[in-house]
Amino acid sequence: MHKDIEMDKYDLTKHFDSKILDILKDPEQRKLKDKYLAIAFWDLSGFADLCNNLSNEPFAVAELLELYFEEANNVIHRYDGIIDKFIGDGVMAFFGYSSNDKQEIASQSIDAALDMRKKFREIKKSWSTRVVTKPINLDDVTLICGIHIGNVLFGLLETKSRNQITLVGSNVNFANRLEGIAEADQIVVSKEIIDLIGKNYYFDTITHDIYSYGKTKVFSIREKKIH
Repeated sequence: MHKDIEMDKYDLTKHFDSKILDILKDPEQRKLKDKYLAIAFWDLSGFADLCNNLSNEPFAVAELLELYFEEANNVIHRYDGIIDKFIGDGVMAFFGYSSNDKQEIASQSIDAALDMRKKFREIKKSWSTRVVTKPINLDDVTLICGIHIGNVLFGLLETKSRNQITLVGSNVNFANRLEGIAEADQIVVSKEIIDLIGKNYYFDTITHDIYSYGKTKVFSIREKKIH
């Protein structure tokens, strides 16, 4: 089995993260276990309206997604993250698999989100001038993000029909909720993230009524402080 995986590694990494392949190859790594990770969800706000406006140019929309996903792959790996999956126009990733330093894990996730926000703005500018054949306003298409940190159940989930390396638990759900309340260009993080490394970033404190969690203080990251 391992020999076959090595032979097809290039093709396999086109379908899932290369670090997931390494985990799959190691029986100890792929066992379900409790892990402390930062979980990040990204989504494109305003993407549905863009698709409607470009209904006659589906390849242009596909090109935007390709550029976005390729940059997401580059940025997440740059900060030692692992891509769990692409979900429509969204991305789920986690940070800290190879680290036990909670502050480092939190910093990696936020720095990746800040980098992604910057890169997506560049992608929009480039894409709109070389792909779309009619003028279109991309101001309403923004990258939003939610990040939380904590213990999750991580490893290989097996069923009769399909297996998948992934992470599950209430902390994953809460990270997803944070992405769901993020507004244009926002990176919304939890108190647990701020408690670890908030002193290194400029942020705004906001209160949201989050489904299943009630009124909760969350934090919108503006930028990293320069020391």
